[in-house]
Amino acid sequence: MGLLALAGFVVRELRIERPLLDLRVFRNRNLATGSTVLLVVFAVMFGLFLVLVQFLQAVVGYSAVRAAAGLLPMAALMMPLSAVAPTIAKRVGLRPTMITGAALFTAGLALMALMVSAEGGYWSILPGLLVMAVGIGLLMSPSTTAITESLPEEHQGVASALNDTVRELGGAVGIALLGSILNATYRSAVAPATAGLAPDVAHQVEEGIGSAYAAAGDLGSSAPAVLGAAREALVDGWRVSMWVGVALAAATLLFVVWRAPRRQAEVIELGAPVLEPVAG
Repeated sequence: MGLLALAGFVVRELRIERPLLDLRVFRNRNLATGSTVLLVVFAVMFGLFLVLVQFLQAVVGYSAVRAAAGLLPMAALMMPLSAVAPTIAKRVGLRPTMITGAALFTAGLALMALMVSAEGGYWSILPGLLVMAVGIGLLMSPSTTAITESLPEEHQGVASALNDTVRELGGAVGIALLGSILNATYRSAVAPATAGLAPDVAHQVEEGIGSAYAAAGDLGSSAPAVLGAAREALVDGWRVSMWVGVALAAATLLFVVWRAPRRQAEVIELGAPVLEPVAG
């Protein structure tokens, strides 16, 4: 249904005289690159927030407040970098800034996938989290700038709406995608540990790590083994979801290398032919 609605929107926007969003603007390299990067960054970042909090609370044993505080090192790097990244992009160029950011974004996710462990706890994911934060800091503001500078001043409302829409769409897709992968991997990994349990208890354990802890009272002497298996299953789910994030980030890196222009974008005049910035 969602795909049909999207297809209908595209057909209508291409046919009417004054579209809500002139889809031809995506032929502009800067705008297309900025939109794609923001979509993927917010998909992976919001998906990460979902799985990270579960990992910190269920596996590491943090409280809700302490788990939220575990994101502060990421914010401490990402926010200042986002403020200065447009200046960096103007000095060294949009293309190298975004390529560097996408490479660090990919490397950080790979580090988290490789290093995560129940025994290592928070310290096993912190290096990757910090590297990823630097990458996101170098990507977000230049991507927004690429979108806004591609449209004329009188259409900055369209630019702002497009910027917000790709962020929100990315966040929704990322939570659904990475959350589903985490849950599916958890169910598969924890299933052997529930083989000898009553069906209703086994089903509760397989529903998720929170349900597994809630079922602890019904597990009897097998509680330590089953809960230990549940924690390891969640780590497996984290690992798989991070590798999916690596694949998305790597694809984005390749897209930036291929598509990002080396020179400043031409301003798109809506209602006129879309101008393509010079690639080389």
